[in-house]
Amino acid sequence: MRDFSSRPRARRLEPREWAWLAVGALAVLLSAGTAWDAWRDNRAAVVRVATVRAERDAAGARLRALESQVRRDSMGNQAWLTLEAPPPRVVADLAELLPPEVRLEQLSLKYGTRLEVEMTVSARDAAAYDLFLERLGASPRFGEVSPGEENRAGEVKAQVRAAYREEDAR
Repeated sequence: MRDFSSRPRARRLEPREWAWLAVGALAVLLSAGTAWDAWRDNRAAVVRVATVRAERDAAGARLRALESQVRRDSMGNQAWLTLEAPPPRVVADLAELLPPEVRLEQLSLKYGTRLEVEMTVSARDAAAYDLFLERLGASPRFGEVSPGEENRAGEVKAQVRAAYREEDAR
């Protein structure tokens, strides 16, 4: 008996077609496995890169700390400080802090493990001198301010010591 339905009949695959289907399925499985391996290798590489970067940053921080220590402890510290804080820069930084009624009579810069500034100042009155000390103490460029001998009778004459801070100490 004949089938007159409108549905087409499914044909059977030939052995050659089954072979091509198996080859295609095998190729899909192999490519999926290769992609999975590549993804896993990529994740491992990202983790290794992050670890190496962290180690590099830590080593860089240790290196900067050691360089700073060597720079400060070495005999060449005076030469380094002279380059970082030349006398004209120190004088300019001091001049910015001087009120109009205060003047420097004497200035001494001692380069050692740090730059020590010793100065003799004179002011028209005690208020101007106190203003200078206040500015000097508040300045980010000078620290460890210690006033020395003072003569406050009339015009003020005083000795002042301070430590100068380099650029990286800000």
